[in-house]
Amino acid sequence: MSSESRNLNRFFLYFAGILIFFIYITPCLATYNFEGTPEQDELIEITSGTVKGGLYVDGGEGLKKTPYVQEFNVPGDVVTWARVYVGVWGGTEEKTGTLDLTINGEEFESLDLEGKNDKGDDEDQNPAIYCTGHGVYWIAYDVGTNISTGPVTVEAQTEGDIDGRVYGIILAAVYEDKEGQSTKYWVEEGNINLHGKGWSETLASTHDEGYADFSGKVDTDKYNTANLAVVYLCGTPGLDDSLYFNEEQLSDGENSNDIANSKSYFDFKFFDVLDLLEEDDNELKFQRDEEDYVHPVLAALTLGTGEEGTSDLIVSGLTVPLLYAGKDNTIKASIKNIGKDSAYGFQAALYADGEIVSTAPVSSLSSGKSKTIEFNWKPAWDGEQALKVYVDYTNKKKETCEVNNWNSPFLAKVVDLTPPELEIDYPEDGARVDAGYLTVSGTIEDTNRNLTVDVNGQNALISGESWSASVPVVSGPNTIVVSAVDGENNTGRELIVVEGKESSTDSKESSQSDLTVSSKAENETEPVNQSILGSQTREYEKQAVLSPISEGIGFISAILFLRYRNRGKRL
Repeated sequence: MSSESRNLNRFFLYFAGILIFFIYITPCLATYNFEGTPEQDELIEITSGTVKGGLYVDGGEGLKKTPYVQEFNVPGDVVTWARVYVGVWGGTEEKTGTLDLTINGEEFESLDLEGKNDKGDDEDQNPAIYCTGHGVYWIAYDVGTNISTGPVTVEAQTEGDIDGRVYGIILAAVYEDKEGQSTKYWVEEGNINLHGKGWSETLASTHDEGYADFSGKVDTDKYNTANLAVVYLCGTPGLDDSLYFNEEQLSDGENSNDIANSKSYFDFKFFDVLDLLEEDDNELKFQRDEEDYVHPVLAALTLGTGEEGTSDLIVSGLTVPLLYAGKDNTIKASIKNIGKDSAYGFQAALYADGEIVSTAPVSSLSSGKSKTIEFNWKPAWDGEQALKVYVDYTNKKKETCEVNNWNSPFLAKVVDLTPPELEIDYPEDGARVDAGYLTVSGTIEDTNRNLTVDVNGQNALISGESWSASVPVVSGPNTIVVSAVDGENNTGRELIVVEGKESSTDSKESSQSDLTVSSKAENETEPVNQSILGSQTREYEKQAVLSPISEGIGFISAILFLRYRNRGKRL
């Protein structure tokens, strides 16, 4: 074989190998994956480095219909890198739609959201589309050349079959500042679907942990600040989840076991991790715990060499609408930094009668600037309550004055328009029960403490959240109506139907009664037979009386007969 033929064969073999390689790796480029994308178990590093300046991360608010507008204010002299992130709820992974983004009036090309059918043909696509679970999107736009320091306005608009609501918009920007400190930073992105067996308990397995690795060496003695920012989608308040930095559990103020606890399915939280830094490869772990679904989508770590400056945070205004017990209410607070330096990564809290009822993160607040933050509160009770907002309630920031972080308490009236939540635990609807008296029981919840429960006209006994009452039940169908009324005359009702049946004692007495009636019926319908039976009985009685006499006479006669026979023999 000639050398040219051998070279040609090698070429075809090489070409075939390359073709097979691409055939097999193409599915790896798909942007949809139920468990997580681009990696199932970890966020991927999208940028890292060191800058004289800082990393700005801000945004949020929560699930709302579009158009969704978010405003930002980037500090520093010049932006060197920036990404805008948009979270979109698709409804299901099958539904499709579009996303249009506008930044400071500049429109980006309309983006197709194809759910599970998105094959991700462009590995380096911009924007990057991360879709997981049942249509949860996290979309990253590279906008480093589209923004500058100062005000930035981002607007998102969705169309199509998808649900289309936006979870939130985040801007992450690396900026230079000639008077700034040296800052080391990492930004990790993706979409990890941590889940249990699903709401319908039909998923074959669970997905319990996710990670973000901030790789590289760290001179822990060099840095004086270490701030961690994380973003979650789809978290549910009351369902536990936890966050660990280098295996140490983090706390959001006093909360450590329910980090993704926003009622609007969007959580943007900050943590001071300076005391937890390690010299090599710091690691963040997201743990699902009891959450049905929660999606970690962004993690950013910044280390600063300079001492944090002196700020001074105050509450400059409070907007309180008409508040309803048992309903979600939004309270807005205006906060201002009257100090000489910026404040980064702190928490504000809303207090009601001295107890924390909601918290809100603040990524940054420049000197002399104001910002409006929102608290979501679902009052458990009606009536008047004293409201107070406390800025930097964990006391993490160095401030000129530490005793002006809250407003004077505002007395707000909480109105109750919610009927009691009433349930009948026993008996079940359609049950068969003994006739007589039946104890009906159940539970009740309400935002008003002044409650009465009525069961078919009988006042029920109430103990805590439990109630019970005894009501009469007759044979056959019985309708049981339970009514609950609170102090504001809000009424809740529940109704069941039970089938009354005779008790075992009543059945026994009924059986005896039936036997008596049956005997009486026989006497009336068969008198001749009864007369014959009575005559025969009398004859048997006579025979029973005469039988001993007859036996005695026979015995005496036998003796006389024998004596007479013997006498004849002697003669």
